[in-house]
Amino acid sequence: MSEWLELRCRLPAARYAACEALLEGLGASAITTSEGDSEIFAEPGVASEHAWQVFTLTALFEATVDRVALERRLRPLLAPGTDVVFTELAEQHWADAWKEHWQPQGFAGDLWICPTWCEPPAGARHVLRLDPGRAFGTGTHETTALCLDWLAEANLAQARVIDYGCGSGILALAAACFGAAHVDAVDIDDDALEVARENIAQNGYADRIRVGRPDGLLEHAADVLVANILEAPLIALAPRFARLVPHGARIALSGLLATQIPSVVAMYEPAFSMDAPRIRGDWALVSGTRR
Repeated sequence: MSEWLELRCRLPAARYAACEALLEGLGASAITTSEGDSEIFAEPGVASEHAWQVFTLTALFEATVDRVALERRLRPLLAPGTDVVFTELAEQHWADAWKEHWQPQGFAGDLWICPTWCEPPAGARHVLRLDPGRAFGTGTHETTALCLDWLAEANLAQARVIDYGCGSGILALAAACFGAAHVDAVDIDDDALEVARENIAQNGYADRIRVGRPDGLLEHAADVLVANILEAPLIALAPRFARLVPHGARIALSGLLATQIPSVVAMYEPAFSMDAPRIRGDWALVSGTRR
């Protein structure tokens, strides 16, 4: 008798966040995307030069989920003609198959993100243990990787850092690895906050990372603020971010498509001296220093 149902489909990269939120709301126990498995499809009604990267998404549900309703809700987010494949899995089968997708990943600063069932490379300087699960952020997505590499270069020794929209807590944990003295990991999603607390405790950084909702943040509290969210909230939060950091403090903003760089930079330039953007695939990170 099957105990789990695996959903697999091809998904435009630009719709990942919306799809992830939908699947989590419908009860997904875990969500992942396949690395090195992308092709280019034109977005419906848009000229081909604005094509989107598409990758394979896999989500895990309890076997009792209504797969017809699930596919009906998911269909509007998929590329035309995309198949949604369901596979019934026994407990041990899914556990073994799921783990094959996840191996240690290396980033700048000799940082390694490692699932608990894997061993990091010998001599790795910084190792964070994170398993895929309920909150976004295990390093596989380009925006997370861009933020991790930026943090490695940011000279965080004894810094105060805000990770705004912390998800799994991966960026807060990386900041602590790289020497931050205090990190505020904040999110508006209570489930993400629970996952972040678990990951922070598992990695032994509870004494340096405070987890909570953003309401309690002190003004002018941070030397560095990093936010890996989406274009619309980044634009809306620009005035607040300017208040949260003093002159000379730095910000890094991601969760953006490269095409969205101008709109975000335009909102931050009045208060920040902006750097050249960093781009990986279709995704981007913009950073700057408080004027």
